[in-house]
Amino acid sequence: MIPDFISITNLQRQLKDVFNAKQPMRLVLSNNSITGLVFSKEAAETLLKSGILDQLHEELWELNDKETVRVVRGSKKGPGKHSVPFKA
Repeated sequence: MIPDFISITNLQRQLKDVFNAKQPMRLVLSNNSITGLVFSKEAAETLLKSGILDQLHEELWELNDKETVRVVRGSKKGPGKHSVPFKA
């Protein structure tokens, strides 16, 4: 599913409509570059109840954690090349 696009200006003008829309998410653009992602109220409630947002938050934290990145990169250089030892 490809989300709709909306400019920051239109998002500000149509904020209530965007949050109450049936479209579950929209990519927010500024000068034709992605600046964010907006979920509708219904989609946000569903994601919160399912725990997916918590998992996504954790995954994004791990992507930006230097120690996690170092361990994963190091494991790919060694034997196995696709797994990280549990103790790491």
